[in-house]
Amino acid sequence: MSRYNPAALYMRTSIQQELKGIWDYPLTLVEAPMGYGKTTAVKEYLSDSGANVYWQTIASESVNSFWQEFSRLFSRIDAKSAVGLMGLGAPDNSLYAETALQLIHGIEFPDRSVVVLDDYHLLSEAKLDRFIELLARNLPPNLHLVIISRAMFGETAMGTEHKAYCHAIDKSSFELTQEEIGEYYKLCGIRLKASEAAALYEYTEGWISALYLSMLSFLREGRVEQQASLQELIEKVVYRQCPAEVKEFLLTLCVFDKFSLTQAKEMWSAEKVEAALKYLMANNAFIKYDSYSQTYHMHNILTTYLRELLERQGTPKKHAVLRLAAAWYIKNGDYLKAMDCFEAVGDFDELFTALELDNANSIYMERKEILKGYFIKCPVEIKRKHPIAGLVFARKMFSFNERALYTAQCQEVGDYINEIHDVKTRNQLLGELELIKSFARYNDIEGMAGHQRKAYELLDGPTKLFDNKSFWTFGSPSILYMYYRKSGRVAQEVKDLLAFMPLYGQITSGHGAGAEYVMQAEWHFYRGEFEQADLGISAAMEPARFHRQISILLCALFLQTRLAFVRGDLPAVQNFLRQMRSEIEAYGQYQVVHTVDMCEAQIYAQLNTQEKIPAWIAAGKIQESRLHFPSHAYFNIIYGKSLLISGQYLKLLGLAGHFNDTAGIFPNLLGQVYTHIYVAVARYRLQHLEEAQESLKKALDIAAPDQLLMPFVENGEYIQELFAKLDIDEQHTKFIDCIRTAYAAYAKNVAIMRTAEEQDAPLSRLSARELEIAELVANGLLNQGIAARLYIGVTTVKKTLQNIYAKLGITRRTELMRMVLERKRGK
Repeated sequence: MSRYNPAALYMRTSIQQELKGIWDYPLTLVEAPMGYGKTTAVKEYLSDSGANVYWQTIASESVNSFWQEFSRLFSRIDAKSAVGLMGLGAPDNSLYAETALQLIHGIEFPDRSVVVLDDYHLLSEAKLDRFIELLARNLPPNLHLVIISRAMFGETAMGTEHKAYCHAIDKSSFELTQEEIGEYYKLCGIRLKASEAAALYEYTEGWISALYLSMLSFLREGRVEQQASLQELIEKVVYRQCPAEVKEFLLTLCVFDKFSLTQAKEMWSAEKVEAALKYLMANNAFIKYDSYSQTYHMHNILTTYLRELLERQGTPKKHAVLRLAAAWYIKNGDYLKAMDCFEAVGDFDELFTALELDNANSIYMERKEILKGYFIKCPVEIKRKHPIAGLVFARKMFSFNERALYTAQCQEVGDYINEIHDVKTRNQLLGELELIKSFARYNDIEGMAGHQRKAYELLDGPTKLFDNKSFWTFGSPSILYMYYRKSGRVAQEVKDLLAFMPLYGQITSGHGAGAEYVMQAEWHFYRGEFEQADLGISAAMEPARFHRQISILLCALFLQTRLAFVRGDLPAVQNFLRQMRSEIEAYGQYQVVHTVDMCEAQIYAQLNTQEKIPAWIAAGKIQESRLHFPSHAYFNIIYGKSLLISGQYLKLLGLAGHFNDTAGIFPNLLGQVYTHIYVAVARYRLQHLEEAQESLKKALDIAAPDQLLMPFVENGEYIQELFAKLDIDEQHTKFIDCIRTAYAAYAKNVAIMRTAEEQDAPLSRLSARELEIAELVANGLLNQGIAARLYIGVTTVKKTLQNIYAKLGITRRTELMRMVLERKRGK
């Protein structure tokens, strides 16, 4: 067979021409069934094109696993953006998609760069499809995207507009004609008769994998032999021809989608691996070596056959291979795949060990049902041996809002822990359980503190099972909102949190550091005691930064923003809002972009600039965010104000019951105060005076005992007339006088800021980030300097400037500088 070369690559001239379209379109779709040579064709073309290729072969249906690998593609050219993308997570809403797009635009891609997503068909997530389509429509100019799939990408999105940015290559482009079959075989050293080529074409319909296997059969049999199936050809001309040791090697490694040399040596006889691979590489086109990742890849046709064969080998053989694979995964920290292997062999003892090692950090919502299944199927005696796994499960069920399961699991794992004889171990685990139980008492500070005092007494040092990187605020921009739960007790609740947080911080290594000082400062703010509020912010900033508690830092910055607002300092307001986004970028914590959107929306609503309120908030689409339920009532405060300033009174009244129900769950009294005020205004504007007075009294009844006047001051322009018509109880007279006094100063400052906003037009159309870049342009910085100052890419600066020019109706940098400088002189 030395004169034959069955591994020779045959590339149709037509497919080469088709692949040149990669450079003419942002997106190229390569779609054909398994075995049509899609991956090989794209890889060979790109390797000869001089392109910078970022290749990702998708190995599972997990969207989160895909996103982590997708983010890592960019780590070698922009580590910071790659980390930001990983932290953001797979974009499942419009804001996260825009944020991911911004991060990608910040990467400086070399010329002729291509991202390839191979085996994309494994993912079946419409939201991910929409992001990929958004990315394709907004790619940086020197970046192209190629998707290789067995199924049509984004079928629901396909249409005439799709063709404007997408180049599609389908199955027909890969099917060899009868003439091309003769050319392919000739390239491999075989001259076919016309009748043989015709017979092959009739049998294979130009399918390259079937032609390759038929060629191997032809070389051995000397004739064209049609088999019943591709699997029979694989059996006859590939697997059966391998030496016994190579067959064993293939069956052992087939459980992996790809593997390294080291991995193979761990799984099989280390001294024989290289010889087996040398044989396979020389005699088999179904296994390839990727020099960049230094891994071997078996073709799906071969792995499909081998995995079916492994099933037929019997349970002991299959389980032995899966256990070896699980050991490799655990050694390399891939605990999810290890758990899958252990579940397949029914070994819950080892599965729970892997879960404990991972601390469930790799388990996202998409695996919730799988995790629940582990504990349903696991024998009680195994669960009794693994109380740590039980604690991890309880914590996850709380975060997944599976409250019934959470409660039952706390009881069950508590029983197991109490059976442990070693006192030190038992106390440590009971301490972890008390910490987990405390979460269910949110937002009862004293109730939480009771559990956490027990946890502190039982634990030997900080918790080992709790992740202090989670967001302490659940996405809320206010601490007082979270813990103000009983009228007349806010001062005590502030005092309780000040006493509670140091102990909690010791248990959790600084989780929520600075929160108590923010709450104290907000208490002063809502009472109109602005200087005391300033002092509290200063106390909060340092511990929040030291412990990298971005959610607390954002709350402190938002309070600074509100203080600047009541003082009428619009430049400071804009600066603090920009700083909030800068902090997110600096910390790489893009998951809290919705929090900053809410902060900006609240300020813009106070300025009556409805057009600047983010669209998802103005439309009330909280489902398009990742805000946790405890922050929903704060969202309603902002959404309700948006409805109020836009005159949607009937809609506001229709939603008021829902707003109050949501705010009543924990409860969150600030949400109720604002809703009652909004309802009072809406009813008054609709000429229902008595009902309006009733609603305003409800708000006063809650807030007056604590002297929280700012909700009324912030809405003073709407309720001044209503106050004049209100039959005021004596207990509220002094409080209302304080509101009126505070509002008089507030209204003057707001009027000045609104005038400044109007004078800023059309600059007022710009977002906070766009305005920041415009001001840097006015300061004389070039694109490179702006990129360095803001830690973003030059490409992002260029794209942002294009958006600015379009919004302002200008075309030159000098025009932008003039507009910004004129605005400054006007102030």
